[in-house]
Amino acid sequence: MSRPRVLLALALLYTAQGVPFGLAAEYLPVVLREAKMSYAAIAAVGWLQLPWQLKPLFAGVADDPRVRRRSRLVLLALQLGLTATLAAYAPFPVGRAWFVLTALAALFAAFQDVFVDALAVRALSRGDRGFGNVAQVAGYRLGMLLGGAGLLLSVATLGQKTTLLALAGLVGAASVGAFLAREEPGASEAPRESAPPSVRLGARALVRHLLGPEVRVVLAVALSFKFGLHVASGLLKPMVVDAGWSKREIGLAVVTVGTVCGLVGAGMGGLLHRKLGETRALVVAAVLQALSCVPLVVAVLQRCPRSTTTIAIGAEHFVSGVGTTILFASLMTATRRSDAGLHYTVLTSANAVAIGFGGLLGGLLADRLGLPTTFVVAAALCLAPLALLGRWTAAAIASAGETA
Repeated sequence: MSRPRVLLALALLYTAQGVPFGLAAEYLPVVLREAKMSYAAIAAVGWLQLPWQLKPLFAGVADDPRVRRRSRLVLLALQLGLTATLAAYAPFPVGRAWFVLTALAALFAAFQDVFVDALAVRALSRGDRGFGNVAQVAGYRLGMLLGGAGLLLSVATLGQKTTLLALAGLVGAASVGAFLAREEPGASEAPRESAPPSVRLGARALVRHLLGPEVRVVLAVALSFKFGLHVASGLLKPMVVDAGWSKREIGLAVVTVGTVCGLVGAGMGGLLHRKLGETRALVVAAVLQALSCVPLVVAVLQRCPRSTTTIAIGAEHFVSGVGTTILFASLMTATRRSDAGLHYTVLTSANAVAIGFGGLLGGLLADRLGLPTTFVVAAALCLAPLALLGRWTAAAIASAGETA
């Protein structure tokens, strides 16, 4: 499959899976509260995204040879299921039915994500993985914007029912990505595994493989690379709330400016991955992540003036986009093709777990040490992965089952 074709397929499919998450995270809390639902009921929406956390339990299905032969049909079925689920919101009033539909949409999107990630690992050449992850990061964020802010803005003009049906139509249109999708690597890259593609490790063997002495660096990088930055990023909204910013100012600086800068950063990350090579790109991203904490220290010491803080938030989101794209592209390189669905899911799930603990640590440190000290600690933690990157190339080769 040609590079433009696979990148278009990935962009469409990742955008589609971002829509239901944007709806659940941004739109649903608003309409549920307007419907006089309790804070506890609204908080329970987060648990409806549980299929995303459970992905390692079912990701191996994408590696089954019988399923792989029909991967495009499976993707199409998942896309159409997601489309039908989103359309089903329209005739129901806001209430319990929406909770069921949100859980079902999360299930379809999580399964779709496993198959799309496996497709990306198998179809992208090493040099194209940076751009592939631009399609992933940018596409998913675009989907979140459509399902969240886009829905909130459009409902006032078009009405809720019409807007939801239009959103479902957009996801349905993205189903063309399933027709474009094929797993064959590009002509510039033949299959690279030392073992035949049909040889799979299985879940237990894959865990032993990940913890092996030659491979464990990959898992350590997945766990640590974004940890430090998320010690800082989880504090941005509370920081500006404490400084007395209005909701409109927070929406402009943290959501709008931050999202745009994150999208631009994702594009830059893809370019750096291709131009610098993987290890150097990881080093540059780690250093940039540490440096992005410096403007946050300056902003909080100055009591969060609007212009300085907006620039600091934009810089943090830009660098986060750079780092995410480079990390995910690198994790693809370290993924076995025969176990692509499960292997890549485990690695990205390790990153997600670390992000959660990073946010928790940031909150604990901020309560005890204050924001400036916490941002300094975050910068130091951003540099910690540099101790691992000297062994990245050898570990990635071993992890992917390649021969040097």
